[in-house]
Amino acid sequence: MLPHDRLAVAELVLYGGTALPAALWLWVREGWRRLEWLFVFTLATLRIIGSILQLKQPDNGPPSSVTSIAILNGIGLSPLLCIMLMLVHRLCKTADHQRLAKIAILLHALILGALPLLIVGVLKLFKAGDGKTIGRILAAIGLAIFLQVYLAQTLVAVYAYTTSSLLKKKPFSFLSIAVLAMAPLILLRLIYSALSFFVTSSKTFNPVTGSLTAQVIMSIVPENAVTLIAVAWGLLHTEQTPKNQYSNAYELSR
Repeated sequence: MLPHDRLAVAELVLYGGTALPAALWLWVREGWRRLEWLFVFTLATLRIIGSILQLKQPDNGPPSSVTSIAILNGIGLSPLLCIMLMLVHRLCKTADHQRLAKIAILLHALILGALPLLIVGVLKLFKAGDGKTIGRILAAIGLAIFLQVYLAQTLVAVYAYTTSSLLKKKPFSFLSIAVLAMAPLILLRLIYSALSFFVTSSKTFNPVTGSLTAQVIMSIVPENAVTLIAVAWGLLHTEQTPKNQYSNAYELSR
């Protein structure tokens, strides 16, 4: 079994055996308005599909699903950002920063708007023939929007944390730690995506045939860490809070 295949198997075990069922359980328990668990579930589903496609690659000869895996690699940024964004929304609600909470929700619209640009851009980048220039421009615009959303949600989280004494006290400090720990991990993942799309002189950052070390350090570890941090905080929060007695600070619509 090739190294990339072993990595795919490990991801299948992690996401299929841990993140996927845990996210579904948390979403059912906390209610449909807790969209962070939907995004964890979506990310886990995308990574399971990507791992299956990786395992279907021929051991010898050119890879057969480079475009599909590249698209899933790019799409995975969307739920990853949204996981942190929904937890930032909870952070703002807890700190009673209502305007910042609304900003966090509005940032979702930017992510959804950037996603089609990124998909079309990746399709053109990895498709034979003309259109690579347009694809590179569209992918760059999509990634630029993702980066701006990341910077905005990070600044919102830092501001909410530094201006609220409540967020520094238990149990709310656990949410603060979870959100702030995600920030550098997601930045590393954004950098990897940019390199995989635009560094054409080397195959180091190719998600299918590139360097396994680069993929693990800059993509796999950050994604897995963000997912596990979110799930761990969710399980801790539900353990501390009786069912149907969650704080109104965490309501998406209030």
